[in-house]
Amino acid sequence: MTGARIGVWPPLAFGAYTKRRRRELPFPLANDGCRLFARARHGLWDALPAIGLQPGDEVLVPAYHHGSEIEALLRLGLVCRFYSGDEALAPDERELESLLSPGVRALFLIHYLGFPQDSSRWRRWCDERELLLIEDAAQAWLAESDGVPVGLLGDLSVFCLYKTFGLPDGAAVMSRHPPQPLERQRSLHVGALAGRHAAFLMANSSLLTTIAGGLSRRPRSYDPELDFALGEPRSSPSAATLFLLPRIADRQASAQRRANYSLLLEEFGDQVSPPFTVVPSGASPFAFPLESDRRHELLEQLRARNISAFPLWSAFHPAAPADQFPEIAARRRRTIALPVHQELTPAAVERVLGAVRRPTRRPSFTLEPIDSIDATQDDWTSLAERSASIFSTWEWASIWWRHFAPSSELLAHKCYTNDGRLLAILPLYLSSGRPLRILRFVGHGQADLLGPICEPVDRITAARALRQLLAELDFNVFLGERLPADAGWSASLGGKVLRLDANPVLRFAGQSWEDLVAARSANFREQVRRRERKLLREHEVHFRLVEDQHDLQDALDILFDLHAARWQARGRWFGSESERFHREFAPVALAHDWLRFWLLEVDGKAVAAWYGFRFGGAESYYQAGRDPAWDRFSVGFVLLVHTIRSALEDGALEYRFLLGAEPYKYRFATHDAGLETIGLSRGVAGGIALTAATTLGHRPSIAGLGRRIARN
Repeated sequence: MTGARIGVWPPLAFGAYTKRRRRELPFPLANDGCRLFARARHGLWDALPAIGLQPGDEVLVPAYHHGSEIEALLRLGLVCRFYSGDEALAPDERELESLLSPGVRALFLIHYLGFPQDSSRWRRWCDERELLLIEDAAQAWLAESDGVPVGLLGDLSVFCLYKTFGLPDGAAVMSRHPPQPLERQRSLHVGALAGRHAAFLMANSSLLTTIAGGLSRRPRSYDPELDFALGEPRSSPSAATLFLLPRIADRQASAQRRANYSLLLEEFGDQVSPPFTVVPSGASPFAFPLESDRRHELLEQLRARNISAFPLWSAFHPAAPADQFPEIAARRRRTIALPVHQELTPAAVERVLGAVRRPTRRPSFTLEPIDSIDATQDDWTSLAERSASIFSTWEWASIWWRHFAPSSELLAHKCYTNDGRLLAILPLYLSSGRPLRILRFVGHGQADLLGPICEPVDRITAARALRQLLAELDFNVFLGERLPADAGWSASLGGKVLRLDANPVLRFAGQSWEDLVAARSANFREQVRRRERKLLREHEVHFRLVEDQHDLQDALDILFDLHAARWQARGRWFGSESERFHREFAPVALAHDWLRFWLLEVDGKAVAAWYGFRFGGAESYYQAGRDPAWDRFSVGFVLLVHTIRSALEDGALEYRFLLGAEPYKYRFATHDAGLETIGLSRGVAGGIALTAATTLGHRPSIAGLGRRIARN
């Protein structure tokens, strides 16, 4: 028996009790139609009658199910009509049509293992047939589909909270017709709570795992009746769950789960069946469904290494005709659940990989140091084009280097696969040498998105390469700033999240401008149209796109002056060095046809400016300025609307508002995955510095870390 215990269920750290309550809770906790229960099956039993289902009504339910949901339906007197679905476990429309009868009142849809089904499609299908849609998101809390939370479209949706975080119990029901709230429990559910804390202790100590007996005891035999049992249906969550939930319910857990899942998928992709062979951007994986003909042997093998896996949904509910679904029965016999939760360290994930004992299929890689940014222009450019970020370009990095770090030590490396393909550039440099050695990404401060430069599909291998490089370098603190939070970098690198910033995006999704405006509120539509019409009616208006190098420096003067006029009381965002940087970068961007620089001229005078970029199919709004004397005409808003409309009509795929949570951005944005800043420390000094960074306030300042700790 070796190593600390690793389990599928997330453990509970003792520090959870001291965390602050979160201002915003994930869907559906803050919604009026949400009710909390001890278990999801209890929520189903209590809420199904509230949406109008009565004894004798028929429900289309999947043959691949846990069993407890079927028990809840049957106990209410409902009739289950089982469907098999397609290869990817999605409902098959022709099969559903064949099962329809006058008594069918609802479709039961399961979001398996946190992978979203196409809820929009099945919402429409149900509406066309006047059926209710029940979404089982017991394993899919925090999951999204195209920015829409899983469970939002159902007439009734259920979520298991304790499957996502280290809670002793807890489930949420979201309903258009919610049942009456339950009376709160005073019980702490001590046994389950102690179990989650014990899991935390053993996950962090091989010694405690050994003392506790690890997983050496034989697991109890599986009892379907006990597993499916409804229990006391009107049970509310324990007092411990109600206290802990607003403190530990972190939306970013889904990204960390995706990162861990992707690491396992890279190794064992040929032992996974659809739909679990590809990780959607909005998935929130509950576990990794590894299939094996030697399942019992594999479980013993994992148990011997203190890794707690379990057979996934081994049995049909007795009411289901198992012999009619042989393919599902085979899947049940073969599948085990491996851990992917957000509390796993990279070392723990590697232990899981190694414990399955298969020859590695991970693409190996080699790291090659980069002597200078200028010497790697061609390779850098080819990767930047595929990364779809203007901040990944060689031009941005090289100009930034000359302005902000000309005498610093470059520690960037290229990463090659074993067949010689350039996979990533890891653009690190030594930001400070005394008293702390602080590593950062080239481009920080000016760039709104950073990280390894690679294709999105190569992020997992790039993260592994970065982790290896960090293990080889001499540093006290590594600051990974403004990394895409939905990529799970903190989980991949084992870093601490120091800060989470907003990064709103408007995805056009094939819409016309009329479609986009029509989808907004009546008040929004009125403002968009009225403000521009008023300005056009009373003045001579010209939207000018800066396209000539001879005009560019004068246009930049206008931008800087208007920005300063707008923010005069708070100081200029464009400091002197920033201005010099953009005066050099803007002409380069214009020459490459990346620059988008709009001026709004009224009666021959520029009253607003918009400075941004078009790269990789995306329009990026970097900075703007306006004359406060024209605020009554909302010239900044008018110009913003013009740039969005222009980007859409020119065929851009999305409009990125970049860093910042200003309210006006969310009047347009459809998505916001966020940007996270993570930290890794080495040694006592590094640990102290990183702790200081997390205690500088509610939104810790990374620049403050440099000033207060490094004094550089």
